[in-house]
Amino acid sequence: MNLEQRLNELSINLPASSAPGAKYATGVVHQGLAWISGQLPREGERVLVAGKLGREVSIEAGQEGARAAFIRALAALRDTVGDLRGVDRILRLNVYVNCTEDFSQQSAVADGASALIYQIFGAEKGAHARTSVGVAQLPRNACVELDIVVALDA
Repeated sequence: MNLEQRLNELSINLPASSAPGAKYATGVVHQGLAWISGQLPREGERVLVAGKLGREVSIEAGQEGARAAFIRALAALRDTVGDLRGVDRILRLNVYVNCTEDFSQQSAVADGASALIYQIFGAEKGAHARTSVGVAQLPRNACVELDIVVALDA
């Protein structure tokens, strides 16, 4: 599968990734795995979906935020490894949901990113391990932040 071609077919344009704001790497490659740091649902410096799930952000808007953050993670992956030709599959997805303490549908929010992974990679290579947790706050009041672990072709 040519990942860049598949993204083109789905009309997904990867944004330019930005350098981290502190002393850490956007991504690290080690022994055939790429670990991509947390990504927010941003366009440039603007957070696309801000606020708390269970208060001012709907599950559907949270899912769109998760989708946008995953697209940024793919852009960070591209910039970490040089291009997307060597990407085999997403192994792990961690989704952090900015939510009220009584909100319990973090998994439904994470489904926005998981559904996109399946759409891009297909059922066989789209299967991934996942954790979704609620948190009290995220940077820039983003509704979600996510990170990924990716298998690269040998």
